[in-house]
Formats: sequence, C-alpha cells, structure tokens
Amino acid sequence: MARGDRLRVERRLAGSNLPYMHHGIDVGDGTVVHARPDDFRRPLDGGSIVRTSRAEFADGAAVLVTTDPPAAFPPGEIVARALASVGRPGYCPVADNCEHFATWCATGAHASRQVEILRSRLGGLVARTAAVVSARMAAGAAERVAVRTALGTTVRLGLRTLVPAAIAGEAAALATEWTTHHAGRSAEESRRAGEAAGLAASALTCGLAGLPAGPAGAVTGALAGAAVWLGGGAVARALPRLVRAPTAGGDQPRSP
Repeated sequence: MARGDRLRVERRLAGSNLPYMHHGIDVGDGTVVHARPDDFRRPLDGGSIVRTSRAEFADGAAVLVTTDPPAAFPPGEIVARALASVGRPGYCPVADNCEHFATWCATGAHASRQVEILRSRLGGLVARTAAVVSARMAAGAAERVAVRTALGTTVRLGLRTLVPAAIAGEAAALATEWTTHHAGRSAEESRRAGEAAGLAASALTCGLAGLPAGPAGAVTGALAGAAVWLGGGAVARALPRLVRAPTAGGDQPRSP
C-alpha cells in the first residue's frame, strides 16, 4: 500500500450480515480520508468526509487495494483532492457514498460499482419479469406457454415457473457479481460471472419444472429458462439509461 492508493475494507450492513466494501484514500502517513455516515447504524442520516487513522478505517478488517477503474491522476494529486474535501458534509449510501468519493479522487468520475451492481440487477429483474409477462399475454387465454421439443414432448411453463426463474436468475447473478467484485475482479469480469450464474439459475429452475415430462422435458424447460434470461437481457441493458440517477457534473465533488 502506498500514498494515493484506494483502500477498501469489508463491513457489514447495519443490523445484518450483508457484506459491503468501505472505501478510502491512503494519505501515506498512516491516515486515510474517507466518506462515512455519522452513525454507521443509521447511514441515511448523513455524514461527512473525514481523515482518520488507518486502524480506525480498518476497524479490525483486512485492508485491500482497489485498482479498478484505473486511476487517472498521479498519487500526489489523488491525495490532494482527498485532503481538500476533508470536513465536507453530506453522505448518501446510494448517491454519495464512500466509493463514489474514493473513485472521484482517483479518476474524476463520481461512481460506485456497488451501487451500479444493485441498480443493474434491479433493472434486470424488471426487464426479465416484463418479458415473461409479455410472453404470457401473447399466448392469449392460455394459462401456460406450451413448448414442444424436437422429440415431440410438450412442456407447459406458466408464470408460476417463469417468474420465479427470472427472480432466481437475478438473485444468483447479484450474489455472484457482488462477491466477485468484492474479491477485486474488474467490472467486466464480475458482470460476466454474474450473467453466467443468472443464466444457469434460470435454466435450472425451468429445467426442474419440465422434469415430470422426462429428460426431453427437462432439457426443453432448461432451454426455455435460458431463453427467458437471454430474452430479457437486451431490455435489461437498455433500462439503466432510462433510470440512471444524475451524477455530479464536471470534475467537481458533490456539493452538500
């Protein structure tokens, strides 16, 4: 670890066992500048940019270095940007959190990969559920969508199977992408891992639903689950452009 590094430590969401990463900037003298809530138990109640010892920042957890996205400024400038913000009030876990601040110090972009993952997976769930409901409506009055295999086996999959498949897929994708990101993998690597896990979970859910029709039914169900996942993918990729929250303009930290 060196001056200007982006540091991260694992913390737990207040009142739960859900992990998240807390980020800061290494000043190089044993202190770290980071954005934090005034009370970690009430993160929505506001906070500020503080300079603390590395031990206080770590709070007993292992300290890791973040390198993605790559820094756009030299170490001295990263530290200067961080120190100039010490004392600035204002904190929001969704729009102005510790990762937003550390990323801005190093790259000039006000971004949080953790927030992006949550937003992307929520958008994916909406898109894929909408795709399932649309397919159901296109089937008219039929209670279920009938899928016939090349072997002549018919598998009927209704909303009670397809919607849970979409939910299971997004849950698996979220867990995998979140874990992979926390392990230090790049944004693209964590996205690919999440998508692969989501595809597998969606296919497995529908494959189990088709199992009563035999092996051919299980295969057909799995293919239908994969189609649900992939069919909603294009919409899921387009949705963030419609729901993306405004970010700070230019190369300036967010104002209080």
